[in-house]
Amino acid sequence: MSDTLDQATANALATGGAGPKQRNVPGPTTGRIEAFSDGVIAIIITIMVLELKPEHTSDTRFWSAFVVPLAPKLISYAMSFLVVAIMWVNHHQLMDTAPSATRPLLWWNNHLLFWMSLIPFATAYVGENPISPIAVAIYGFVLFACASSFALLRRSVAGMGEPDKRLRDLHNRVMRKSLIGAAVYGLSIPLAFISVYLSMAAFLIVPALFFMPDPVPGQAELEGIEKT
Repeated sequence: MSDTLDQATANALATGGAGPKQRNVPGPTTGRIEAFSDGVIAIIITIMVLELKPEHTSDTRFWSAFVVPLAPKLISYAMSFLVVAIMWVNHHQLMDTAPSATRPLLWWNNHLLFWMSLIPFATAYVGENPISPIAVAIYGFVLFACASSFALLRRSVAGMGEPDKRLRDLHNRVMRKSLIGAAVYGLSIPLAFISVYLSMAAFLIVPALFFMPDPVPGQAELEGIEKT
């Protein structure tokens, strides 16, 4: 079985597969980066959900006692959860293309996590002040910083080693989307002082661009090999 697996792997690499960890760059793997990032992201989601505290009231009706008072916080939580979840999925996909955990990669990843750690604060603030231009602008700024830092992280990964042409094309394609996403989030900041609803629309546009990450070239071949 092992001989078959080794031969199949060699055949996949020989045919130009550019799947995870295939570039010849020495160094430790990205396992610890992914584990640390997963822990931070889990804490971020936990902090956000802890902000959903029902108000004390004598009203026993579910809609008026729970849903209506919490509606702005529930909406902001759902929106932020979607953003964090999409970033986590894309982060996992991005780390799959990083051949090793270099020192610059570690710090670019920490830079991303710093801005992501501010999402609970911005979420709580906009949930309590849903029609405040300042609150919406701050929320937009935090998302802009997250999108920009993710683009910088991708640039760091793309610059490691000698990437396969298909992998390089993947990074270039996703980088263009990342720059568009960062621009839309950046635009939401001044838009908040014109109409908070226009900013809210901008917040929904960007997740649609990244809901399903682009597949890593060669990943399907390697997954088939691992199941053999």
